[in-house]
Amino acid sequence: MGLEAEYRKKFPKSAKEFERSKELFPGGICHDIRSYPPYPFVTDRADGAYIYDIDGNRITDMWMGHFANILGHASPHLKDALTEAESAGVHHGLLNRYQIEFAELLKSAVPELEMMRFTASGTEATMYACRVAKAYTGRELILKIEGGWHGGNSELSYDVKPPFKRGGGELSLSLPYNNMEITSGLLESVKDKAAAVIMEPMLGAGGGIVADREYVNMIREWCNRTGTLLIFDEVITGFRFRYGSFWPVLGVRPDLFTMGKIIAGGLNIGLYGGRKEIMQSITEKGLIVGGGTYSASPLSMIGGVATLKELRDKDYDMLNASGDIVREIMQEELDNSPAKGCVTGFGSFFCLHFTDMNRDEHICRPSRLLPSADKDMENSFKTAMLLNNIYTVHSGGALSFAHLKTDIHGTLRKGYRASLEAALEEKKGAL
Repeated sequence: MGLEAEYRKKFPKSAKEFERSKELFPGGICHDIRSYPPYPFVTDRADGAYIYDIDGNRITDMWMGHFANILGHASPHLKDALTEAESAGVHHGLLNRYQIEFAELLKSAVPELEMMRFTASGTEATMYACRVAKAYTGRELILKIEGGWHGGNSELSYDVKPPFKRGGGELSLSLPYNNMEITSGLLESVKDKAAAVIMEPMLGAGGGIVADREYVNMIREWCNRTGTLLIFDEVITGFRFRYGSFWPVLGVRPDLFTMGKIIAGGLNIGLYGGRKEIMQSITEKGLIVGGGTYSASPLSMIGGVATLKELRDKDYDMLNASGDIVREIMQEELDNSPAKGCVTGFGSFFCLHFTDMNRDEHICRPSRLLPSADKDMENSFKTAMLLNNIYTVHSGGALSFAHLKTDIHGTLRKGYRASLEAALEEKKGAL
């Protein structure tokens, strides 16, 4: 029996529900990454490190709500916060005391967030951060990194997937990640025309690749010379690897930040902020950066306060060390298999890339890594992992503190070994 047939046998109710879903949503889903062949399983509930589907399967979740649930699904602190929010009223549409408390907690963790504003999503946060940068500098051009994903706003949704073309129009330009020579030339050609460079200090969808210190330093120095702002998009990295921003890891401080996901424990959230003089452009120049109807809702603010209070006492070193072990396991299983690929990531974040290129050729550059991906192998592997009751994204995922309470290393070692064998067998049968 092939992988697809086994999958259909394991998830029959999901197949029926997905047919209903396709009549309601384009593609049957509300986010493109949630669909994969032959069809997505349909969830029923989630708890701790696990997702439970409508067919009664318990699945170890390495996706954890788009990497937002670092404390695990349905964590006790968030349940208490939801009870408090119910009493407070989940949405006021006004200045509320909870957003002040939440902002002060964030600022104590990231002092560089001198002023900030909340939104309901990371997409809004990156859009507004760029708008503020343009107003502050009086310039229109935004530079981004190839392979960088900054949400669904039109200004930044280009050069996310190969082939990369450098430009997304007259008002945008992409830079080749960790490529000093080409990036330097592009920056010098731009001179003082750019409002900002926006970048993830570790690419998420772009491959789990951390920025080289030398590369970010070069961009920082160029920004200083030309009056260009540096924006770190930390929607993934914020509070993922340490209690606060990722910038101390790289030693390069940005002018503005965007955050989301983890900071509200899985509730709707986005944030942009940074240097006070820049953020004051909002009021001084009368910018339209409303933040959305649900920005700073008591529900998200109360959840955020509870999440940060819980996270500040957590052992990030243990979580990151556990992620290091996961990457070692992934690489060992890959080395002991005929499958070709490499492992990337940092701390509690990890990706497995099926590619014929060797590690040194592509490890730091999505322009080489992403186009070389064996998508058929990746899809077969994902199916095989689900047959082993593990849900992965980018053939990897991210750990939560809830995973540390399970035998996650044993689970993943067994799952990777069996799934590599099954995916290779599937590929062999297709030839």
